[in-house]
Amino acid sequence: MSTFARAILPIVGLLLSGSAMAQLADPKVKTLSVAADPLKKAILIGRVTTGGMVFQLELEGSEAMWMQMGTPPIWGAHTPAVDERFHVELKLSDPKSKTRIPYAHITFAATNKETGKSMSIILPPMWGSSGLHYSENSALLGDGTYSATVMVDVPTFQRELTDKDLWSAPVSAKFHFKLKDGKLTEVSQPAL
Repeated sequence: MSTFARAILPIVGLLLSGSAMAQLADPKVKTLSVAADPLKKAILIGRVTTGGMVFQLELEGSEAMWMQMGTPPIWGAHTPAVDERFHVELKLSDPKSKTRIPYAHITFAATNKETGKSMSIILPPMWGSSGLHYSENSALLGDGTYSATVMVDVPTFQRELTDKDLWSAPVSAKFHFKLKDGKLTEVSQPAL
């Protein structure tokens, strides 16, 4: 290994330690003192700051949405299917300005550790009572302990030259939650 490589590798490691790569360690588990019913109110699954973004993942009851459907797309009311019990919601924000980050392509992937089953859904942008967020209704995979990853691609909006490197690479955050009898009994310890 060259002298340059030996000198630069620790610096690269330090730079990456604040990035998404560093956050992909398993989140700390927080056991809820009372099981929380996401069908009655939104429950915070976890909050993580990584890659210059704050990820706030919540789970609530499914809801009807006004959206484009069909080909060609036509606006209409989407009523949740019988198996779409939950509404997976991500609030993505800039910690410096406290502004929600728009124009991002977001994927939620989860594995039920007890059944071994996995799922993945796209979280499209949505406007609701909490402002801009990314969400989708889902059945999830039944009761069990979940390992979930939220992946955010590079937001597609323009930036000032001084911010050209801001959010210039995909970022991921890991979360933990446990459902028992449809209620949350464990979530990720918020990192903020």
